[in-house]
Amino acid sequence: MGKGTPTLPDLDLLYQAGINPKTGLPLKFGNTKITLKEDIKKAMRIIDEQDAVNRYVWYNLPANITSQELERMIYYKGQLCFFYDKDLEEFYFMPYALDGTIDFYGRFNTVHPVPMTSGTDDKGSKAQAEYLANKKLKCVYGIKLEDVSKEDLENSCVLLHDYTKQLSQNIIPRVTINEPILDIESEVIPMARTNLLASCGIKGMRVQDQDQQQNVEDAARSLQQNALTGKPWIPIVGTVEFQELTDNATGKVQDYFLALQSLENFRLSTYGIDNGGLFEKKAHELQSEADINGGPVGLVMQDGTSIRQNFCNIANSIWGLGMWCEPAENIIGADITGDGLEYDRDDSGEHTGVETEGGEDNE
Repeated sequence: MGKGTPTLPDLDLLYQAGINPKTGLPLKFGNTKITLKEDIKKAMRIIDEQDAVNRYVWYNLPANITSQELERMIYYKGQLCFFYDKDLEEFYFMPYALDGTIDFYGRFNTVHPVPMTSGTDDKGSKAQAEYLANKKLKCVYGIKLEDVSKEDLENSCVLLHDYTKQLSQNIIPRVTINEPILDIESEVIPMARTNLLASCGIKGMRVQDQDQQQNVEDAARSLQQNALTGKPWIPIVGTVEFQELTDNATGKVQDYFLALQSLENFRLSTYGIDNGGLFEKKAHELQSEADINGGPVGLVMQDGTSIRQNFCNIANSIWGLGMWCEPAENIIGADITGDGLEYDRDDSGEHTGVETEGGEDNE
């Protein structure tokens, strides 16, 4: 080829190399970030939080918060302290930190509250942290049977935990405990989707250039149109052979969802909620078999219930409150209130926090 002779570039070669012939830059193949698992996990995280905050129902809360808001704080922090602030004239539930020594049982003698949003750069949170850091509250672990002193009313607190504490007196928040379970669960649905795609009968065609690629795409649209209009024949021009994209060696989709069901039952068991157990038969299952597989989840529910009710008894003995906590009716399957419904109505406002006169000062 002589020097200076005009030539046309081989566009196919450039496309195969991933180069845009117009700009000379690499081709954009779109966003390859895998988001399906993360999106599924977001949905499962919401379900997990809803299960956590609605399994117990609180009555007559004096801290200007609802039952769900209190359980939400427990879900994310694991442990709270309850105290009365004489300056703000308000009761508060707050996370706390050790501020002093421990007793012979390894329990905290004194603590100071920390804001719910501790660790952030928010100016309001820093101001709250400085204010609460100066409060040194004595922990009360038993019901007050004698006269309550001013010190008890204004400088003491009662600790509330999600479940029985470990040796270190610290609680791992429920959101952290269930994170690995949700992570595995969120992988199952994308895997099942991949299995469905691999077994749906899609075939590939090897083509020589983009013109043939367009012909194949037109044939695919014709196939869908003929299937919907009842036309049994499709004209095919050319000698291009069909080629399988997969070897059809896929597992059964129901196995993925059985695994998901087992994981979900395990997650529910961590809350003490009745479930079908880790293993469920594919065939018909008797109710007695389901009860056996479910296991003694009632002990898990009893653990959280006893801790919350013990907290109420101690706090009520100090401040003369009427707080109480019960498992949700639709969790235990019993009509506790006797209204003929197995869910918790709040038409009387018993589950809603009570605002005191000093509540408006905390702005």
